[in-house]
Amino acid sequence: MRILIATASRHGSTRDIAQWISQSLNETLTRSGIAAVIDVRDVDEVESIAEYDAVIIGSAVYMGRWLKGARNLVTREQAELETRPVWLFSSGPIGASGSSSPTSSWDEASWAVEHRTFGGKLDLSTLSARERVVVRLIRARDGDDRSHADVDAWTRGIGAQLAASTSTSTSTLT
Repeated sequence: MRILIATASRHGSTRDIAQWISQSLNETLTRSGIAAVIDVRDVDEVESIAEYDAVIIGSAVYMGRWLKGARNLVTREQAELETRPVWLFSSGPIGASGSSSPTSSWDEASWAVEHRTFGGKLDLSTLSARERVVVRLIRARDGDDRSHADVDAWTRGIGAQLAASTSTSTSTLT
């Protein structure tokens, strides 16, 4: 099984979540006896998703929107995304940890199995001058609201679904 985890991350926080997902998914599938190759890539490095059996796409959220690279990947690969299991996740804002309430247009993506929003991370020292001005205007604070436990729980559910679909497709072949 080949799985793609593609992320758009401006300062690395969303990429960290993708790495957590990769580790947890690998452990879950290995326990289920399923060999998997999991590629974690930046969305701008993904030329095609055709070679993957399942896809997870995540983006940092700025001003209520996914980053442009993630939106472009979804638009470009829409037809392929509709033919395989796809999960979406958003990172941010601070205070959004574990939210599954509709906060994004991706919640309406009928072709996705699920869209999950995880808390974000804000480190003022990594921001550009322009970003610091925006953060001051909206009175955001430094913080890291990402929950490794929430990410692991969500990912174990993905692993269970993939394992179930793999065993179902294997049993129908025999």
